[in-house]
Amino acid sequence: MSVAGAFLLASCGGNSPFPTYEEAENGSYFLLHTKGSGTTPVDTGGAMFVKIKFKTPKDSVFIDINKESGSPSYPMRVDKPSFKGDFLDMFLRLHVGDSASFFVSLDSLKKHYPNEFTFEPKYDTMKYLGFSVKVDSIYPRKKVDELRAKADAEQKKKQEMMQKIQAVMQPIQTASKAKEPELKKKDASLLKPYLASAKITAKPDADGIYYQETSPGTGEPLHPGEIVGVKYVGKYLDGTIFDTNTLVEGQDLMYFHLGTDPMIPGFTASVMKMKKGGKATFILPPKQGYNDSLTRVFEVEVVEARDK
Repeated sequence: MSVAGAFLLASCGGNSPFPTYEEAENGSYFLLHTKGSGTTPVDTGGAMFVKIKFKTPKDSVFIDINKESGSPSYPMRVDKPSFKGDFLDMFLRLHVGDSASFFVSLDSLKKHYPNEFTFEPKYDTMKYLGFSVKVDSIYPRKKVDELRAKADAEQKKKQEMMQKIQAVMQPIQTASKAKEPELKKKDASLLKPYLASAKITAKPDADGIYYQETSPGTGEPLHPGEIVGVKYVGKYLDGTIFDTNTLVEGQDLMYFHLGTDPMIPGFTASVMKMKKGGKATFILPPKQGYNDSLTRVFEVEVVEARDK
């Protein structure tokens, strides 16, 4: 069946508000620009990936959905139409590759979708809202349901992981917080014994940072802007752990854009010296850490490093 036949298009006559468009049996106005290669329309509950723009009754684009969302192919769940002439009714008739425009009563859209079709005043009183649509791809309902089930399972797994991490880290962080007042009193006296016990042979740099490489890694040194994923352990000079992402099996790496994301200065400066696969220990004086009278030790492994 042709697209025209599928829409049961009727003759518009001389009183049509859109002379170059055909009036569909549902009261909307339709114009096919390009017929695609697809033969199966999306089913209710399926999804379409489209290029879509909103237009005025004078055929002038005033919102480019793809541009505003930053999505080259905008995803849309296609549910059951809410009224005769609904824009979803029109979407359910399109195929992959189809390029079309249609106009739908804006009052009807506002009535049935009160939170979705509100525009600035000069557009909000239009009689019709125009849609310009190019269908890039279609997912049937079965595939959408499979993807949703997979996403739900992944979300559940993440929640379970967060619960595990919280169960492990909460007592560690509570205990380390309780020790901070006493550690602040003797922080300066703990540095020398720690250097000896940890066999730190590196000398402090001009900022007072001790950087000791324990495994060199491979490739070029990291550079600003890279996305870096690290395993880390943060300690005080008495060995008390205050933060880490290494105690729960399967825990995510800590990711950040090197040199651009807000990190404590000494941490960024030290990671900048590392390579992918490398391991290092750095001791940060308070001014290079949290500026709270506590020296901090970080044991870091760079597991990932990429530009994007």
